[in-house]
Amino acid sequence: MITTLTLSPSLDRTVSLERLDPDRVNRAESSRTDAGGKGINVSLALAALGECSRAIYLALEGSEPIETALKSAGAESVAVACGGRLRTNLKIFDRSNGKTVEINEQNPAVGEETLNKVEAACRDSARDSDILVLSGSVPAGAGTDIYKRLAISAKQVNPNIKIILDSSGVALKDGLEAEPYLIKPNREELEACFGVKLRSEAEAVTLCREAVRSFGVKNVIVSLGAEGAIAVGGNEAYSAEALKVSPKSAQGAGDAMVAGCCLAILKGLSLKDTLRYGICAAAGAIELDGTAFCTESRFEELLRSDIKLGNL
Repeated sequence: MITTLTLSPSLDRTVSLERLDPDRVNRAESSRTDAGGKGINVSLALAALGECSRAIYLALEGSEPIETALKSAGAESVAVACGGRLRTNLKIFDRSNGKTVEINEQNPAVGEETLNKVEAACRDSARDSDILVLSGSVPAGAGTDIYKRLAISAKQVNPNIKIILDSSGVALKDGLEAEPYLIKPNREELEACFGVKLRSEAEAVTLCREAVRSFGVKNVIVSLGAEGAIAVGGNEAYSAEALKVSPKSAQGAGDAMVAGCCLAILKGLSLKDTLRYGICAAAGAIELDGTAFCTESRFEELLRSDIKLGNL
């Protein structure tokens, strides 16, 4: 079983247009609204790939579309009631350059009583879970060490559970102290976490090795957008080029990558294959509109394609 946690759920409204021009009125070609939040996205991506998961999330006012989406996908859900209204995030996809402008609302603050309920839900789910995915931004009131706290709590009831951490800023840095099995930052998140500017792939690999050596992190996969991704663990290091697909939206690609990695880990595959699974799941999401995820059949097709993987 894979459990995901979302402390920052949302509705993601994606607007696509031919070219974004700030000096004129822009006409949308299409728009859609999807249930969002990084952990929820991972659960929906896993469902699209044929794998059931359990999604724990903060249920705010207006969260009904999230429950509907999870139920329709066949994912289990654990809704932890929380005050405040569900945020709406606006994503503007510019087809001319394949880039997405994101305007995210702030999360409602959470209190200690709610956090205690979240911790209890994570502990309960950890008992029969192989993987716990802790991902997304941290709402005010939660504390930057919340992922560290939840990871340690989950390991107390299931020492064999594998923690995947996909966050940013201080929440990511504090979470490293819980020795997660895998972290999946992008380049900017990795740079911010360690306070450095990466000038090359070799420097990124060195920094990942430092995370493994100093914090006890088992594996690091860094998504590099159009440049692909790298994976580092122990004495291993690999690079993967991004697959050539026709992009329609980059929204949710990182969460799809986490879902692909979860599948590989669940199957007991190598780090190199974990990177391959992650790259293919991300590519399958990029070629779809909005926050949508590729089907199991398309994923299998991508896995059979010419994926350029190299040793570092």
